[in-house]
Amino acid sequence: MLALCAGYAALVMHSSSWTEARQLDAIFPFYKWRIRIFSADEYSRARQLLAGVAVLFGLLAGTWINSSRGRIEGRQLMRELRSVIAGLRRAFAALPTAQRRGAALLLLALTAFRFLISLPAVTPGYDDVPSYEMFASKSLLAVSAYYPVPNNHVLSNTISWVFYHLTPGFWFTMRLPVILAATVATMLLFLGLLWARASFRVAWLSTLLFSLAQLSLYHVAVGRGYWLLTLMAVVAFFASLALVNGTRQPRAAWTGLMVGGVLGLYTVPTFALVLGSAFSWLGFSCLRQRSWTRIAVLAVSGAVVVTGSLLLYSPLLFVSGPAIFFGNGFVAPKTFGTFWRGLPAYLWETEGFLAGQAKIGGLLVLVVLAAVLLLRRRVPQWPTAQQQLWRRLVPAAIWFMAFPYAMMAVQRVFAPGRAVLYKAFFFFLLLALVIDWLLQVTPKAWQQWLRPALSVVAVLWFSYEINSLWRDNQRPRRRNEALYQAFLWLDQHPKAPTLIPESTHSLFVRMYLHSERPGQLWLIDHFPQPGISYTYVLAFPDLHGWFQPRFAFPPVFHNEQVDIYRLNPAVADSASAAGALPSYWHLAE
Repeated sequence: MLALCAGYAALVMHSSSWTEARQLDAIFPFYKWRIRIFSADEYSRARQLLAGVAVLFGLLAGTWINSSRGRIEGRQLMRELRSVIAGLRRAFAALPTAQRRGAALLLLALTAFRFLISLPAVTPGYDDVPSYEMFASKSLLAVSAYYPVPNNHVLSNTISWVFYHLTPGFWFTMRLPVILAATVATMLLFLGLLWARASFRVAWLSTLLFSLAQLSLYHVAVGRGYWLLTLMAVVAFFASLALVNGTRQPRAAWTGLMVGGVLGLYTVPTFALVLGSAFSWLGFSCLRQRSWTRIAVLAVSGAVVVTGSLLLYSPLLFVSGPAIFFGNGFVAPKTFGTFWRGLPAYLWETEGFLAGQAKIGGLLVLVVLAAVLLLRRRVPQWPTAQQQLWRRLVPAAIWFMAFPYAMMAVQRVFAPGRAVLYKAFFFFLLLALVIDWLLQVTPKAWQQWLRPALSVVAVLWFSYEINSLWRDNQRPRRRNEALYQAFLWLDQHPKAPTLIPESTHSLFVRMYLHSERPGQLWLIDHFPQPGISYTYVLAFPDLHGWFQPRFAFPPVFHNEQVDIYRLNPAVADSASAAGALPSYWHLAE
């Protein structure tokens, strides 16, 4: 693990020269933030150090693997991994034919629906446009080390970088990888619950409800890495569940926990909330069993996850600096009073949002938690299989729901709702367990109206989620259409030097250029350059932007987002030749 992490980091650093590394600030010059100042010698030493670390760990790993004990452990690990895959297959194959078809139809329907809403015309881009233009379409060093604000979810953008070099289209680069990650995560959620001895109804309902929640639907369309984080959270959850409850494949479980942990942290640093839940759950179990050996293994595993993640982030820490990574506004602690005063509202809105409605969704969460706590008193009276299921899943689900808030309280930070998207699955798992119990204990005569009533409630809830998603996307959709029309106007006219001082205009125009006109070169500047005669100047209409040009003539193109002015080249030449800013250049105070 450590050899691979260090080797990849060394590859990233060796993929670009010092000169190319120093030019990363030109990717998005609108921020005042700049990368660290480092010399060519420092850059060379950092590359050599990472390569040396990779070689050292590689030699240690190779020596161990080639030892007699290492070969035995390696073969056993491979057998356990194959056994895990075979176990998931058997869990699915054991279902009746009708249920297997129902699961397959659910996956096909979800995938088709995700393809539909992932179209930019349906769910427009905003966050994933910067991801495309600032990272995925740039160099490997840029996607791995350039961190102007904490929106570079490195692993997700690296996957998009690979897709960009296959086909640079925006949907193919940013949206398709997310759908693939969501599809794999959905399959693992369903199969993992079957492996944990959940009934088909519980596994099917949990997967369906989680997949159709508004936050899940939005982030399965917008390429920002949160479904990739969810995928790694699923791996960490079921690996820790297996280790706590006892498993015949402990090596595979520890491997899943460590690999999922490293990749999850490399996706979004807030994956630490998942790891905190998993490692504390495991640690509590080890202490209760007085298993000191497993505590030692747990400590070593945690050290490997942290070290491996830091190795992967080492190019970013070297180029962008540790301050932007560890000290940005998203992780800066709030004052003691501010945090505790805001905590109740944060808990209510976050849990409600994860359940599907930020204002009243918290009521549903409270009802489900109350029902679970009441039903746990009756668990000893249930059949053995159902007792084991509740004792295996319910405490773990509640722990993974609640423990992240303890971590936030220690740091005095409110994580954005999207960063805890994965937590919604545990709520819907509890909801599915309650519904399953209700359908089992309700007399058959009552089920004639109970099942239709539950179906109507589910349809109404799903309709609300879809309507909310559609409503929330109306304004971004109009904005995108207006920006795209401005790009088309520029594309249909002779290419000439263009001045785009506004960051939003620059991001979208460049994104459309790279995705729809790959290979074409347009001269686009954000600030007037000496000796350049600009033919086109873009600005927001109605003087509501940062750049408010002063022209004595109307724009040649106008809509609600963009004004395009066409300049007289002779006038522009005289202004630039004089070495001063153009007369039309004016910035709002």
